[in-house]
Amino acid sequence: MELRDGTIRVLPQTVVEKIAAGEVVERPSSVMKELVENALDAGATRIEVSIEDAGFGAIRVTDDGEGMSPENLKKALLPHATSKIVSADDLFAVSTMGFRGEALASIGAVSRLSITSADSHEGLGYRIRSEGGSLTALEPERHTKGTTVACRDLFYNVPARKKFMKSRKAERTTLTRAFEQLVLPFPSVHFTLSIDGKRLMDTPPAANALERVAQTAGTQFARKLVLCTAESSSMSATIYMSTPEDATPRPRHQYLYVNLRRVDNDSVTYGIRQAFSRFIEHSRRPSWFCFLDIDPTRIDVNVHPTKQKIKFDDEGKMFGFIHRTVQEGVAEHITPPSSAERPPFNLDPPRPRSFTVAETTPSSAEDDAEDSSGADKGVQVSLPLLSLADPQERQTDKGVDPSGDKSVQWQKERWSLIPCYQIHRRFILASIKNGILLIDQHAAHERILFEQALADLDGGASDSQRLLFPVVVELAKSEKTVVLGGRKQFAALGFDIQDWGGNTIAVSAIPAVGFLRESAVKDAIQEMVEYLTDEPSSRFYAESQKRFAAAYACGAAIKFGQELKQEEMNSLLDSLFAAQNPYTCPHGRPTMVRISLDELARRFLR
Repeated sequence: MELRDGTIRVLPQTVVEKIAAGEVVERPSSVMKELVENALDAGATRIEVSIEDAGFGAIRVTDDGEGMSPENLKKALLPHATSKIVSADDLFAVSTMGFRGEALASIGAVSRLSITSADSHEGLGYRIRSEGGSLTALEPERHTKGTTVACRDLFYNVPARKKFMKSRKAERTTLTRAFEQLVLPFPSVHFTLSIDGKRLMDTPPAANALERVAQTAGTQFARKLVLCTAESSSMSATIYMSTPEDATPRPRHQYLYVNLRRVDNDSVTYGIRQAFSRFIEHSRRPSWFCFLDIDPTRIDVNVHPTKQKIKFDDEGKMFGFIHRTVQEGVAEHITPPSSAERPPFNLDPPRPRSFTVAETTPSSAEDDAEDSSGADKGVQVSLPLLSLADPQERQTDKGVDPSGDKSVQWQKERWSLIPCYQIHRRFILASIKNGILLIDQHAAHERILFEQALADLDGGASDSQRLLFPVVVELAKSEKTVVLGGRKQFAALGFDIQDWGGNTIAVSAIPAVGFLRESAVKDAIQEMVEYLTDEPSSRFYAESQKRFAAAYACGAAIKFGQELKQEEMNSLLDSLFAAQNPYTCPHGRPTMVRISLDELARRFLR
């Protein structure tokens, strides 16, 4: 683009409209959101959404709301024409979903848009069209009471915008997720979603928000949520949260609704996170659905182009209100886990690579175990005795000594009968020559599964173990769409996945890798969903494989709180030190910490 003579010019109206549309219409899901919100503001009790070609072909929303008179229909596509506010003061007491009067005009500027509406039950309505912002005259059209808005050929006149959209698969996933978020705070409204002629979601009227969560995210998921409620003179909160046991590194849902509007606010998010942190370790997060009902004069919804973010008049007070609500509510439902509930492990580990074991004599083995004289002699298992090679002789770029020293290579010199212990069902303590080793059991198992999965993806199909009975996994509708669309990638890891109807899939085969439990299947699949929204291209395929394998490993790995037997710890350490890089998990966290005898002596002032 060339700068001319520096003269300031008033832009043509068509250019102004396209600029304005860029703020409102980011992608197809933005269009659907605006049209559904208009239908809700019109008092609709049934809203039907139909999508073609990921929203670029057509987005059609039909409702049974109040409809529009011919006079109002003429104004509906004009910029900043609205029935929801009258003066500037109204901006600080907004009680409707929309209020700016710019959505329809912005959509019409970048698509071929038609609106058909009737405000009576006589069956006669009117239609108006907009093509790239150019309006047509009203046309009579038969229509029941309510409105149908059809947006076709989105971005047909701004090809540069279309070029930067994600893949059709990714846009369909985004549309489905946006639909799920829209329907949650309106349980009394009947919603349907069809994509390319297939009915994907049908949510009939529900008794409350929790039933609506069950319709979209699954009944089993909803049953595990705990309820936290609180009320003050100017606001009330209803929060449904997952329990600490069901928290994950990547939670499935974290949604905030303020006066029924889906928004983001840091004070609420941090309040929930801080309150929940006392119940779980730092890397895990709960799923939650927070519904706030607050005096509209206490919030500002006009601070973001898409109304996604809001501000409260007292952010600190809101943080404290949410923090107390969650902390008190979750504390009432905390129950310590029972060891009897922990499922057994598959003890067949991945086969370690070959290595040389140095010869030892009984006397030397006893000498090496001297420092463990206070250990329980009743349980003895075979573990590798590890030592550090001389750093000057064993430089390597494959790993870093977790103590923070120079890059060094761990060397297996010999085996010796020494005990190891599990600490707080989180860490494994092993005696090594010249010190002790602390291993993070989850991070260690992540590394093992990650390298196995990556090798399977690089080399083709993985070995699978068929299950006697399929594992039925419940997912949100959007997650199920992603999983079924990514069956090829799952098959490469060893999963066999089929559609099981409703919100469920059936897993009839899982990867044949060490320690993988059937109960970990759901966690593994949900971890991988986030990495399947884009179809991997040749340019990004290698990175997609790593992300996919890391997600699988995180979901399937041994969790904190899982009790391990001596032979399980032995097998875990054996597999870890057969890995190419045993020092970190796929996310970069250390798998182990070494504490030398010198460091221990210093701690005891010796």
